[in-house]
Amino acid sequence: MNAPVFHPELLDHRLPKTAQVYELLRSAIISLRLQPGDVISEKELCAQLDISRTPLREAVLQLANQKLITIKPNSSTSVSLIKLKDVIEGQIVRESIEYRTVRLAARFYEKDRIDPFTTLLMRQKFASEHRSVDEFYALDEEFHRIICECSGYPNLWRLLNGAKGQLDRVRRMAFPAQNQFAEVIEEHERIADAIRASDEEAAVEAMRVHIDSIYETLKVLSVKHPDFFAEDSATITNCDSLEDFKRLYA
Repeated sequence: MNAPVFHPELLDHRLPKTAQVYELLRSAIISLRLQPGDVISEKELCAQLDISRTPLREAVLQLANQKLITIKPNSSTSVSLIKLKDVIEGQIVRESIEYRTVRLAARFYEKDRIDPFTTLLMRQKFASEHRSVDEFYALDEEFHRIICECSGYPNLWRLLNGAKGQLDRVRRMAFPAQNQFAEVIEEHERIADAIRASDEEAAVEAMRVHIDSIYETLKVLSVKHPDFFAEDSATITNCDSLEDFKRLYA
C-alpha cells in the first residue's frame, strides 16, 4: 500500500465499525483501488481509518472467508489474486440464484406498482455517458438486487453477494476495459422488459445472455492483466468457445 486509500471521514462512528470496514475494504478490492497482490498493512489501515485493530481484523477475516484476502500466518496478509476456480464458483452460485429470481420476478411482477427499473436505467445511462465506472457498477448491482426483491425473496441477494466476490472483481474490471457500458444497459433493458411483460422464458433467456458474457470477459482480462490472475487462469486460454468454458462447470 502506497498512497492512502481510506480516511476517517468514511466511517460513521455512531454505527458498528466492523461492518463499515468490511464494506470499505470489499469495495476497494472490487474496484481495484486495492489490487491483487497488494499487501494489507494492519498498522497503516488502522491509522488511515483511526480505528483499533479489532474491527479491522474481523473485517479481514470475513473477506478471507470470501477468498478476497489471503492470510499467511506469521507472514503477510494481501489481496488475493483472482483464481479462475473461485470466479467459476461465483458464476455457479449466480446462475443458480439469478435464473430462478428473474423467473419469479416475471411471474409475480405487480404492474400497478411503481416501476423500479426505469429510473435506475436512466441513471445507469447517465453514468455511462460520463464514464463514471464506480457509479455504473453500483447501479448494476442495484439492478440485480431489485430483481431479487421483485422475486419475493429479497434475502437471496445477501446470499448471492457473499459468494461472488472474485466474480465481481472481473465484472467491475470489464466495464472500462471492454467498453461494456452500452451492451450492459441493452441487456438490462431486455431483462426489465421481460419482467414487466411477465414473460418468464424471455426473462430467463435475457439473463442467461447477460451472465454468459463472463467468458469473453475472462478471455480478454486474463491476457490484458496477467499479474492480477492466479496460475489456473491459463485454463481459460484453452477454451475456444463458450461451450468449452461451460464444460468446466455445467
